[in-house]
Amino acid sequence: MTLTKKTKFILRWGGIMILSISYFLSLIIASISYSDIYENLTLQQSDFVPLTEYWATIEYMIEYINLILDIAFLGFIICVPLILIIFKKVR
Repeated sequence: MTLTKKTKFILRWGGIMILSISYFLSLIIASISYSDIYENLTLQQSDFVPLTEYWATIEYMIEYINLILDIAFLGFIICVPLILIIFKKVR
């Protein structure tokens, strides 16, 4: 079965769009969970905040920032070769 130019175009760019959308959705989901944690753990504006609560809040924020960076980095490393494979295979 031979593929027409139009079919190849749709397969190529459809695959790339699916990869891109899944990458961005994973980043959005991670950042939404970060914003939830950020809202729930923000320190109240009072005169005294216990030091343990302060450090716990900082540790949670660092964990979620690292999670977002890991998703961005690993997602990029995975998506770029897959996009190149799509371009190579669908000619």
